[in-house]
Order: sequence, then structure tokens, then C-alpha cells
Amino acid sequence: MPDADQRAGVLSKRALVTASHAVERAALADGTGADTVVFALFQRLPYFERERDVYARIARKAAVTVVGMVDSGRPDLPHGVTPVLLRPDEPMAREWSVAVLSPTFGASVVAQDLDEIDPQASSVERARLFRGRWGLRRDEAYAEVVRLRDAMGDRLPPAVRHQVGEVLASVETPAEVDIESRAEAALRHVAARLDEARASAPAVPGPAVDPDTGLETLAGLTRWLGDATDTVPLGLVLVAVDDLTAVGRRHGTRVRMHTEQNIADLLRGGLRPLDRAVRLGSGEFLVIQPAVPAAELTSRSQHLERRLSALHATYPFVDLHPRTTTMLTRRRPLPLQKLRAQLREVPAVTLWPPSQGSLPIPPEQHGMAMRSGAGAWFR
Repeated sequence: MPDADQRAGVLSKRALVTASHAVERAALADGTGADTVVFALFQRLPYFERERDVYARIARKAAVTVVGMVDSGRPDLPHGVTPVLLRPDEPMAREWSVAVLSPTFGASVVAQDLDEIDPQASSVERARLFRGRWGLRRDEAYAEVVRLRDAMGDRLPPAVRHQVGEVLASVETPAEVDIESRAEAALRHVAARLDEARASAPAVPGPAVDPDTGLETLAGLTRWLGDATDTVPLGLVLVAVDDLTAVGRRHGTRVRMHTEQNIADLLRGGLRPLDRAVRLGSGEFLVIQPAVPAAELTSRSQHLERRLSALHATYPFVDLHPRTTTMLTRRRPLPLQKLRAQLREVPAVTLWPPSQGSLPIPPEQHGMAMRSGAGAWFR
């Protein structure tokens, strides 16, 4: 996994937050102002909202403050902040960047979302990984301001483009490389110490869990999932055990609880620390795996179905008939209704008579039933 104090390469979100805050504070330092331009790419509006007050202060000082993000309409930004709406399919939509430039100073953070995660992280947002670099170097900041200005093109108002051009033209003296290197070394040291402090902090109590199985509940996953930003892809496996509600009636509470524990153990098996197994209802379960390949998701679905179907050979020897379906999605809240609609197309099994085997229910005559383990991608 990435080191907190490295300047370039694969960077964690935590490292980028530290570096971005340092660059933004540099834009607010005493002595800066009308000869400074600031460009920032936030991917989605919820990320900007966390820094709204900071950028309102920057806009009051800087000559130009430009913020780019994907959004459905012109966002409500502080006075003096120029918004640039990005298309979801353009490279800048996946970029996390901040560039600050004046005639004598420059600093930048430039990173591209890898759609990959640190499987040891404690939440989806903290797990995000990027490839990029940061630095307190004027030549790099100059290049980034030029790149972003050109990439945004006529989405920048003519007056803003003119002001950016004036600041670029004012950069004439050589950069103080020795000062820049020393400042970067100090920031790397502080970032590493902050990372160590976070790692040694007491663990926050976990989210609410289902008392019968120890599986997590959907209501308890709000902080783990993060904001509705459509960034990190999530692999979902929905599992339905059609006859689980009848187990208690037929075999008693103790057998039902033991059977539920067996199901929970299978769902948790092989999960990474970041993954989650959730109980949605009496006979409905969900496995969530961030940034998992489609083939691996399908394999897990089929594996779970096989293992759950084989639980009749394990104490308390109850015959179960599971169905599964999968989906890759970036949506929040999770598209559970679409998953359930997919699952309704999977053939069900009913017990008949109650204690003597099973009889499959034929699929509907109209429409094609999906096989168990089938799924849909990026809904």
C-alpha cells in the first residue's frame, strides 16, 4: 500500500487530503492575493461542499478561482468561484487536482482516480487509491495551470482566461529550488506523522449489527458507504434463501438460529477487511465488495450458492434453496430494487411436502428466467 509521505506514485485518499489542504492553505497565506490563480478539480459536488468555506476565502483573495466537477446543473458556489461543469466521460471527471500559482510561488496536487481500493481500509472513501503527485514547485504548478486552462477551453469565461494569461506571463524569475525542496521535506514529515497518529487512534465502534447473525445491517453502513458521489464501483451479490422463514416453524427457534449462523459464516468467508456482509431481511442477504472485477463477483455468487445448497450436510442438517444475482454499480443509495427485480427472474424452489424433499417451481411462461448467479453490470 502507498506510503503517506511519498510525493508521487500510487497515493491514498488520506495522503491527497493532507497535500491538498497544504496547497489550499498556501493560497490563503499572508502576502498572497491579486496575483494568484487557483484551479481545483473535485470530481463531484459533495467533495467540494466539505471545502466550501475554504474556497470562499480563497476566492476573496485570489485573482481567479476555478472549480471543476461533474454535476447535473450549475452548482451554487461561493461568490468569486468560477464553476466548470465536466462531462462524466472526460478524463478530468476522474481527476483530483489543485494548482496554485503566483509570480513567485507555485504548488500543486494532481491525481487520477484508479477505481481501485486498499482492501485493508475501514471505509469505502478511505480505501480509494489514485495515481499522481504533489509538490511545492512553481514549474509544476505552472504546467498544471496551463494544462487545465487549455483542457477547459471555452468553458472558461474570456475575462477569466485573460486573468490567467496575465499571471502566467508574470512568472519570469527562476524558482527557488532549494526552498521548495526543504518545504516539501517538511510537509512529507508532517504527513507521515499524521498518518502514524491516525493508525494508532482508538478504533471507532462498529456499525449496528443483526443480533441473530452478527452480520451488519444496511442502516449501519451509511458512514462506511460514504457520500452519493458515483465514484467507487461496488460489487453486489444479493442472496435470497426462499424457505428460511419456514425453518423456525418446522424445526424450532434453536435450529433456525443455528442455520442463520451457518449462513452468516459462509457469507463472511473469504471477504477482505473492507468488504461487508449484510442482512437485509429474514431470508435476504447482501455481500458488498468495492472495486471487485466482474468475473470475481460472479465466481463469489456461484460459490455462495453452491455452499449454501450444501448446508443440508452440516448440523442442523436443514435443506436450503438459495438464489443469487449480482450487479456492479456506482450508485448510492444502493439499487436494491433492481437487484430484487433480477432475482425474481431466477427460478424459485418450494418445499413440498414440508419435510420430504423439494419440487421446483417452473419459470413463468412469458419472459426468460435468469440462471442463478447471473447479474448485471453498472446499473
